Amino acid sequence: MKSIFVLEEQAIGQIAAGEVVDRPASVVKELIENSIDARSTHIIVEVGNGGRDYIRITDDGSGICEEDTEVAFEKHATSKIKGIEDLVSLHTLGFRGEALPSIAAVSRIELSTRHRSEDFGSFLNLEGGVRKERRRISRSVGTTLEVKSLFYNLPARIGTIRSKSTELRHMVDVCINYAVINPAIKFELFHDAKSIISTLGNGKMLDAIVNTYGSSVANDLIELKEPDSSTCFNVRINGYISKPAASYGTKKHLFTYVNNRFVRSELVERAIKRGYMSLLPKYAYPFAVLAITIDPGEINVNIHPKKHEIRFYRSDDVFHFIVGAVSTTLRQADLIPEVIEREKEAVGALGFRDRSEEEKKAPVSTQTAFQTDMGADMPDGSRLDICSVPLYQVLDSYIIAQSDSDDVIMIDQHAAAERANFERLIERYGHRIDKQTLLRPYVPELSPHQFYLIQENEEALRDMGFDIERLGDDSYIIRAIPVVFHGMIGEEEITEVIVRLVEESGKREERIKVLFSTAACKASVKAGEKLSYDSMRAIVAGLRNAKLPFTCPHGRPTMIRLTKKEIEKRFKRR
Repeated sequence: MKSIFVLEEQAIGQIAAGEVVDRPASVVKELIENSIDARSTHIIVEVGNGGRDYIRITDDGSGICEEDTEVAFEKHATSKIKGIEDLVSLHTLGFRGEALPSIAAVSRIELSTRHRSEDFGSFLNLEGGVRKERRRISRSVGTTLEVKSLFYNLPARIGTIRSKSTELRHMVDVCINYAVINPAIKFELFHDAKSIISTLGNGKMLDAIVNTYGSSVANDLIELKEPDSSTCFNVRINGYISKPAASYGTKKHLFTYVNNRFVRSELVERAIKRGYMSLLPKYAYPFAVLAITIDPGEINVNIHPKKHEIRFYRSDDVFHFIVGAVSTTLRQADLIPEVIEREKEAVGALGFRDRSEEEKKAPVSTQTAFQTDMGADMPDGSRLDICSVPLYQVLDSYIIAQSDSDDVIMIDQHAAAERANFERLIERYGHRIDKQTLLRPYVPELSPHQFYLIQENEEALRDMGFDIERLGDDSYIIRAIPVVFHGMIGEEEITEVIVRLVEESGKREERIKVLFSTAACKASVKAGEKLSYDSMRAIVAGLRNAKLPFTCPHGRPTMIRLTKKEIEKRFKRR
């Protein structure tokens, strides 16, 4: 009996649409990309009922010729490329010819357009991809495409559309993604006739960020600079990154673009984090808008129909280029957090309260990767301008100092001492780990989970300076520990350090970072300790001489600044 059949054309179209269109925001994305490729300067997005009722995109781009209006909705029809060889010189967002036929297969569409070379416009009505009406009309140059009754012919898919607010949030994100990287285009978003987003379209990326995220975010941003060292191939970078103090507990504020295309790239995200070195905790992320311009022949964007994924053919070069740009930018910036009074809450584009403050408070790990901390010296003449006199201690935990510019600097005594001690250990030992034999071997009490973790990492622990040996079926004996811990930790703390090391699944350098940062922590003065004046001066001197003085090795800030201007403002002198 025959069991293999060729699907009907309509079924094929609906199945293929699932790869491109999974929610109203997908429609908005594809249509915005078409408007950008048409060289529009003004794009208006109008949606009703979270996209369930209609999605209407209007632009002032080049428009579509009368003879192309129906062809545009045929599968794999595109004006962007003529053959596979054109992918190596691609300068448009679209190229697969799948978006319009996929949208048309699962909705009712009305297209109104006029090409700049024609004196009349064209109107086309489609239902489920089938033409219902076509005629000439009078209109201005540009295109309006309205999508109604999304998934009307796929009842099961209608049930996958979430609440109005959820779908609107996704559409807002799409509009923001493209508004930020295209600041010369004026973007407007309306929901149920209410204005949600309106950018200036003046060509300034920072203004586009302010329009969509608010000035409170922009206040913490630094403009990206090219790395100090040039690369061996043609790649450029621009954008903004936040100061380390403005960090978040998720990646949702990382916006990465390649040739103006919004992408999600693990390589780019890792490079941004690496560029911050120990200025951020391991599970904290900055706000970043990072735009890479690269030869199209150096990348592959033809991986998935949604075109959010990308592959760099020279990934190592790109990685180090981004790391260099981020680290160069941070080295040349004043990274001491300022104490300022926010006059208004950060408000997102929807008018909802922004969750950034909660995300800043989200718990993050205190472990950071070893990221060549000592290779990022501050530029000559840019050492901290903290005076060594006068100094005061408050709350038995903080040192109050004054800067050369008459600002007040509050220093966390433990974090500052920890930073200085960490850099001394790196300078003394580098990547070398020396052992110190214990006077009395130690047999730790281990849970089954801890035992198996150690069993899987015996060689790594020996490499870290632990002389460890299996003792029976469920325990270990420790005869030596790293010399950096000599006289600092007791037996129970040895177990704690071992567990932290085996839970660090990174490279050897990352384990060294955990080892030295833990040793630096143990050797430093604690919060709550009263300090002599000489001790305070020593901590300030250590901080001034540090190569990365702004955070401790775990990513916590070592100091904050209260400017003279802010003080005078609080006392109504300004």
